[in-house]
Amino acid sequence: MGAIESFLRTIADALKPDEKVSIAEWAEKYRILPPNTPEPGPWTNARTPYLIGIMDALSGTASSCTRYSHDDTTPFDNSRFTLVATMKGHQLGGSCAGENFIGNSICTAAGNILSVFATEKDAEKWELDRFDPMRVSTKELSKRVPPSDKKGGKTSKLQKSFPGGMMVLATANAVSALKSTSVRYVLLEEVDEYALNIDGQGNPVTLAINRTSNFRHRAKIYANSTPTIAGKSQIEKLYLRGDQRRYFVPCPDCDHPQYFEFKNLRWPKGEPEKAEYHCCACSYHGTEAAWKAQYPRAYWMPTAKGDGKTASFHLSAMYAALGWRYWTDAAKDWEEAQTDVIKLIAFLNNFLAECHVIKSNAVKWEQLKARAGRYKRGEIPRGCLILTASVDTQKDRLELAVDGWGRGMKNWTIDHIVVHGDTTHSSTWDELTAAIERLTYTNAFGVQMRPVLIGIDSGGSSTQQVYDYCRTRQHLGVYALKGASERRKPVIGRATKQDVKQDGQVVAEGGVLLWPVGTDTAKEIISHALLNDGDAAPEAWRINFPEGMDDEYYQQLLAEEYNPAKDRWDKVRPRNEALDLKVYGFASAYHPRLRLNLYKESDWVALEQVIEPRTFDLFSQPPQQEALPEPQKAPEPHTSAQAISTEEQPQQSAPAPDTAVLQTSAKSGWMGNRAKSGWMNRRR
Repeated sequence: MGAIESFLRTIADALKPDEKVSIAEWAEKYRILPPNTPEPGPWTNARTPYLIGIMDALSGTASSCTRYSHDDTTPFDNSRFTLVATMKGHQLGGSCAGENFIGNSICTAAGNILSVFATEKDAEKWELDRFDPMRVSTKELSKRVPPSDKKGGKTSKLQKSFPGGMMVLATANAVSALKSTSVRYVLLEEVDEYALNIDGQGNPVTLAINRTSNFRHRAKIYANSTPTIAGKSQIEKLYLRGDQRRYFVPCPDCDHPQYFEFKNLRWPKGEPEKAEYHCCACSYHGTEAAWKAQYPRAYWMPTAKGDGKTASFHLSAMYAALGWRYWTDAAKDWEEAQTDVIKLIAFLNNFLAECHVIKSNAVKWEQLKARAGRYKRGEIPRGCLILTASVDTQKDRLELAVDGWGRGMKNWTIDHIVVHGDTTHSSTWDELTAAIERLTYTNAFGVQMRPVLIGIDSGGSSTQQVYDYCRTRQHLGVYALKGASERRKPVIGRATKQDVKQDGQVVAEGGVLLWPVGTDTAKEIISHALLNDGDAAPEAWRINFPEGMDDEYYQQLLAEEYNPAKDRWDKVRPRNEALDLKVYGFASAYHPRLRLNLYKESDWVALEQVIEPRTFDLFSQPPQQEALPEPQKAPEPHTSAQAISTEEQPQQSAPAPDTAVLQTSAKSGWMGNRAKSGWMNRRR
């Protein structure tokens, strides 16, 4: 082809009207998945048929895979909807529907696009990992959107120009980006990660939607996200605002249409590999493959009237394309989540696409006190295999708590001690050292136990005193901690080096490690456990209390309540030291030197053989404490919101316990011989 012919073709292409096709049609006709994706090659709607109805709603076209009722096969009219919201689980391809929305908007009905992300890092990652690979591999996009590194071009990493418009990648915490130019299309990615209010000027979701007001019914907005906390979740609010569509799959045996509910996935206890889905209308039960073979006959259908402008969809990971997320793996994850609140929250949010509920005000302090008394203060109950300690700093005192831990992160309050004195004076810290020296407890087996980690709060006015105290005792398992400033952080994060100062002068540059604590995450764990213990048998309680704790202790433990409107924990009474200490105790349990949340049964058995040996003197009587409880039956799985966040802990292996350290005699000092050897000193 000569230069003249090439020029004329370019002019002809520019003058040719855009092809009017739906998003689903455009994706199947033009989109090519890049080589770095799990299934590269041409997009196939049949692989994820549940996405077609969502894309049809975004297109505003009649949908043959959406029905008004089970018996009405008339194509569903989507022309009146401008906002589409998908409350989804992971590994479904849900974000790909948003990418197809963007690609179709650029190629078939060009207009300005606003794509909103929680942070600038998220925006950059989406551009690098999602949009640009799609642009490069899809010819219809690459000929319209130039690469961001093209010299002299108007395209950058966060701003894409194309014939007929431009796309801006904005962050949900930047008011200016959400209040300027009018746009026709808006992509709201992972809205539950957005702030609820930006600088007092409003909700970023509302601000972004308002940018489309000039386009009225021609505007299209797509919001998608994994849900988080009930009452706070923005995607849940959008879902409830809409017509709440569900994906109905016919039974392979009786043809009864039903949407997948996790409670109908059943298996023999301890054998998740045998999980099968049970029909809600007949006695049929079959494998994942048998049910998903019915997808060609499945359809979306509204279950609520909605506001008439919002098409909303619920899509759990149970619907994931066969091979992406096996039901048998989900059954296994559910069983493991019964003893790990973090995993349970992740399962609810990421797999079931359900919010979890924080009912922090549903438990009364009198109820907690009524549960106490199954052991005495300072006594080590049967099953308690390791101890940690925490220190809360106040101007006029130091409060010291000892926590015990057992299988499944079961927790016991062992002791609570108050050291009075000005915390800026060294004499008060000397008294703390003396108090710690006395933290030696003997269990019913005659084995002496002491805290293996001691976390000290460095907030408040005694920061440098805490740093200096911990600096010379880090090798003994004493560490400084502080509540993280950001929300949704792990129970304990990565440590940072801090300078130690005396009289304003640095005496040890980077001399102490400071560990950030995700206080809101820990409070959610504690709140969930306290609430669920009310419905459990005493031997299954996750948080236990001794006799001898006064009313003030229990009132402090419930001194804060979660406020979903502001996504924060608010004080409902002045003092909350008991709650803070319990939070710090959980931080120690999750600390990299312990990682009790990752312990396997073999790890607990190793501890048990040392702490609760089953061999006795020939003439002695075995301990008479309560027998270990039988393993509890896993709760009936269900998809309704449960009273149980936020951020998954790093999935690393738990350090193998050094049993020699745990049985060190009290005569060798308050931290035993850990200063010389043992698991508390190994680098990881």
